[in-house]
Amino acid sequence: MPELPLFPLQIVVFPGESVPLHIFEPRYRQLVKDTLDTGDPFGIVLTRRTRQQASVEEREPTHEVGCTVRMESNEAFPDGRFNIGCVGERRFRILEKLGERPYWVANVEYLDDPADAESAEAYIAYDTSASLYRDHLGFALALQNSWQRTYRLPRRPNPLVNHIASSIEAPASVKQEILKSESTVEQLNLLSRILRASNRQLMDRVSLHHKQRYEGLGVGN
Repeated sequence: MPELPLFPLQIVVFPGESVPLHIFEPRYRQLVKDTLDTGDPFGIVLTRRTRQQASVEEREPTHEVGCTVRMESNEAFPDGRFNIGCVGERRFRILEKLGERPYWVANVEYLDDPADAESAEAYIAYDTSASLYRDHLGFALALQNSWQRTYRLPRRPNPLVNHIASSIEAPASVKQEILKSESTVEQLNLLSRILRASNRQLMDRVSLHHKQRYEGLGVGN
């Protein structure tokens, strides 16, 4: 079983997602230094902050499934802090926590794409999610008084899951459900539900935005 350094955070990362991090805690400064020496990835896993936790120093991995990230850029500061840029690589499941050395380390297993990732059902779910996501992007651009005729999306279901999940706003707990799911169809269906709810809100905002804009220009007076 491979050992993986862990960085427990209150975010969920997906394969292919860009992740900028500011590193200031001493143990994670050491993690960055070790990663720079080895070139190996480390894992980001969601943690819950409990009321008893008085500081970030008490974070512990509280979910089993996370995503490895590989550091692609780093900026070191004289006081020992780092700004780093990482990219998500692959899902993993924690099998055994090995404690802090000084940062968390665990035995993990790496997870393949779900078994139904290339099924007919997955491609049906893909079409629904892709359509809703295009609408989502269109509404977001409309709020900026902009538009784009076409959107280039991943052509396969599993990459689309990672693409949408890493870019939309949703609670970390919901994103964790998507990350850990072993069904691409289930992942896409959950994303579609999120997008439908979000698109209804965005549609209302776009309608109000256009009304205010055109009234401000004196249209219809």
